[in-house]
Amino acid sequence: MSKRSFIFLGILLGCSILAIMLYGLFFASNPKEIPSAQIGLKAKPFTVTTFDGKKISLDNFIGKPVIVNFWASWCISCRQEAHILEAAHQKFTPKGAVFIGIAINDTREASLAFIKRYGKTYLLAPDDKLGSISLDYGVTAVPETFFIDKNGIIINKILGATGRATLEEFLNEQL
Repeated sequence: MSKRSFIFLGILLGCSILAIMLYGLFFASNPKEIPSAQIGLKAKPFTVTTFDGKKISLDNFIGKPVIVNFWASWCISCRQEAHILEAAHQKFTPKGAVFIGIAINDTREASLAFIKRYGKTYLLAPDDKLGSISLDYGVTAVPETFFIDKNGIIINKILGATGRATLEEFLNEQL
């Protein structure tokens, strides 16, 4: 091959890579907008022991809207949403909502320090060593938040930090 052919192939390859990058940047779907395959299905039941020693089961909360948030102490977005979840818990738990936080891929000590630092007071528990709950829910990253209606059906899933408006909209509809 001639030098001119190599230059042409190099330019063609560079343009192709640039085109793929631009497509991904401007036209590919946002992974946060990809719905969970579990939306519309009954939430998988689980039983855990909270960090303060209380045994809880998701089945005990049928008839109430439930927010299940998967988090970790090392997660930056989890720190950003900690106060939002706690404020929503304070506002909506007295009205009948249930908030459950499941710590995944974290040590007990780090989770407890996070809970204390951010003043979290709702039901908080570690996932088991195998991560069974997060696997059952198809959690791919933290934070992920599942909105479960009064009938135990998963209505929505938020990948990334959840916002106040989204929480309030769901809970106002359910309560």
